[in-house]
Amino acid sequence: MGRTERFRFSHSRKIDSADRYVSAAADAGVIMQSAQSGNGRSVNVNGEHLLNFGSCSYMALERRPELRDGARAALEEYGTQFSFSRAYLQCALYLELEALLEQIAGRPVMVTPSTTLGHMAALPILVRDDDFMIIDQFAHASLQSAVQLVPGVPLTILRHSRMDQLDEQLTKLRDHPGLIWYIADGLYSMLGDFAPFDELAQLLDRHPKLRLYIDDAHSTSWLGRHGRGIALEHFADDERVVVALSLNKAFAAAGGALALPNRELLERMRRCGGPMLFSGPIQPPMLGAALGSARLHLSEQFPSLQAELRERLQVSERALSRNGVQLVTSTVSTIFQAQCDSPRITFAAAAELQARGFYCCICTFPAVPMNRPGLRFTVSRHNQPDDIEAFAAALSDTLANVYRRELAPAPQLLEAGK
Repeated sequence: MGRTERFRFSHSRKIDSADRYVSAAADAGVIMQSAQSGNGRSVNVNGEHLLNFGSCSYMALERRPELRDGARAALEEYGTQFSFSRAYLQCALYLELEALLEQIAGRPVMVTPSTTLGHMAALPILVRDDDFMIIDQFAHASLQSAVQLVPGVPLTILRHSRMDQLDEQLTKLRDHPGLIWYIADGLYSMLGDFAPFDELAQLLDRHPKLRLYIDDAHSTSWLGRHGRGIALEHFADDERVVVALSLNKAFAAAGGALALPNRELLERMRRCGGPMLFSGPIQPPMLGAALGSARLHLSEQFPSLQAELRERLQVSERALSRNGVQLVTSTVSTIFQAQCDSPRITFAAAAELQARGFYCCICTFPAVPMNRPGLRFTVSRHNQPDDIEAFAAALSDTLANVYRRELAPAPQLLEAGK
């Protein structure tokens, strides 16, 4: 069997496995649901108001007047859409937004239709034919897809955040003709842990050919000066680092952004990055919302909003510890994961939490490896301290109940053992 046939078989098997896992989760009623309404703190699912511990709107900005007024003004000026490829004619709101984002990021910024499409525009431009790519095994799926758009360039997968192994690989590759790109998340969307930034900074100094490409979508807004995210807190002045941000999630608008080392590289991506030429634009109402959000990020009151979220996270850390909830990482971030022994236990726990009035997410294959299923929940400014306390207690009790049920001997076995 040749290389192509093996790839096709492996790819087909992966799709079949994903279909089974996703179908099982849908049949269990814990994904692919519809929300009839929601105000951030709660979400209405199947007529039931559930306290919301699944949102990525960490800063709870989506109903702020600054964003709604921005969307409304853009709607009045342009209507619901400005239907041009940005390569031909861009809405002037883009230029205003990029200028504000440069103040936030502290370096040149290019707005992209989404963070995913930003990766697809950036990586084929950044990575040259004689380069080498190393990607963290838990890097976001959008990054795993984007590296496939750089054909012919060697690619290897690094065990999660193993900087000792990265150091070894970089040492072995010291005579490689091109650059070595390490591709990772700033805040990992399933595990809730951060990239080891201090160690990465040391590796950058020790290995001249190392370059970093970091997807920092999940720390945008709630971390860093003006909400620029944790990666730019470490590397804003480092020309060896490219950072992708999200204007969705905690930023509460739409689209993505690339924080780039210099304007020359930005212009090259505008000219040659596929999605920058051929994909549709962010439509005016959401550009207006992004402008409103950017102005809020640059305001004097924004640090106090970030501090409110940090207080919620401290409440969460104490409540989860007090209730004995075991998490996959000790990192305190907006994302938490309680690992489960099987998808069946994961689905049962999520369903029971919904029955108790709480919404959270599952993480199973293909979002995580098959042997790493778990409950993924998030904390935002929407979550009140009392809500967090109640959720932590319910989560602990639910996991205990589900494990007792799922791991108990079947009745017929008990009967046979008499």
